Amino acid sequence: MCFPDTSGDMLCGSPWASCPFISASFFGCWRKHTPFPHADGLPTIYELYNLLQMKELQLKGSFYDMGLIYGRACKKQITKIAKGAYIMASLSKKPGSQPFNPNLWHLIPTLLTYKKEHKMWQQLALGYEKFIETYHPDAIDFMKGIAQGSETSYIDILSLNIATENIITCSIWGAAGSSTRDKETFIGMNADEETATKKFEIFLDIHPDWGYRYKVTGLMGWAGYNHGMNELGLAIASTLLWTRPSEKVGLKPPMLVLMKALNTCATVDDVKALFESIPNHALGTVFYVADQKKLMRIECTPEKRHYELLDSGTFGNTNLIESDEMRAYDGASLLRQNLNALQRQVRMKELLNKYDGEINRGIMERIASDHGAPGTDTHKKSICQHSKGFRYNYKTLVSFIAHPQGKQFWIYEGNPCEKRVKHYTFD
Repeated sequence: MCFPDTSGDMLCGSPWASCPFISASFFGCWRKHTPFPHADGLPTIYELYNLLQMKELQLKGSFYDMGLIYGRACKKQITKIAKGAYIMASLSKKPGSQPFNPNLWHLIPTLLTYKKEHKMWQQLALGYEKFIETYHPDAIDFMKGIAQGSETSYIDILSLNIATENIITCSIWGAAGSSTRDKETFIGMNADEETATKKFEIFLDIHPDWGYRYKVTGLMGWAGYNHGMNELGLAIASTLLWTRPSEKVGLKPPMLVLMKALNTCATVDDVKALFESIPNHALGTVFYVADQKKLMRIECTPEKRHYELLDSGTFGNTNLIESDEMRAYDGASLLRQNLNALQRQVRMKELLNKYDGEINRGIMERIASDHGAPGTDTHKKSICQHSKGFRYNYKTLVSFIAHPQGKQFWIYEGNPCEKRVKHYTFD
């Protein structure tokens, strides 16, 4: 999420994503991408390319001790991204700044003033800390360990986690029961962001000294994650919803407090009960949750959450609200750049309808790799997103396909159409 202002009005969108120049200046230069050669056709369920460049860490012990290992292993990147979090927050406050809409006239004054605004953002982050202490205290220990290990101040790690919750925009979908070939459940997600974000992606295999083991991807320094699965096969993925600014004044819990679900929950019903025990959080978000029997979608705004459970059927979101009960909170029309959300939405519905009753891991990959229908507005604006230069420097960085029945999932690095994929289990 981006920081709200002191009146409690939520600033819409991701400050980092709003200007690719930040990544070029502070997070390193863009790298020329060389497509990965692969044979035509989909890989079988047993194939493993294991060619990921993403850093992987295995963490064991208390949350503090795991954070300490994490911080030491990623010190350089965490230091860099923590600095960038303040730039993101400051950029979001510049008059006229909008997410995903690069503008030098917003960036230049930000670079000149962001250091003077550190204290303001730190004080605001401390306001959110009380919610984390109440609802997810292990995350505090984890962040303190990350800070100690990376030799970064705790307040900088806290600020990083608060300021960048909304950095990832995605397409997300799921299927259950009769909509699948073998009456199973699946979740898929393409995590899309500015291309230089790639170097901060990380895969974590987390063995806490209590609760369930879980495996996730996220950004370095995060106590939360984009998507993942625990040892019981419970899978969770989440992304932004373009929602209207909240009309209510005051701070609300950050999304981070809900991330304890993989550590503490065994079923979809457990996750629903956890969410219902925590007040509405501050960021427009949609969560997909699946166990071996059912699929749940939770569309969230600061004012309301809406839960939908399926034994059979499909869901799909492309940063847009889909349930009729939540339409009043839709804020997509307020954005100058919505990252092809409307085209992705159209194509998502077409594909889920087309493959209804046939969905398996191969079909899930086909959806993740889709580039749209030639001759339509969805062509090259579909679910597998590719960078198109300065004015659209966003692409699919990581994809996730989860199969709870098999307690297994697949991670694709870069565009899924390139099939750089690794298979994960809990064996």
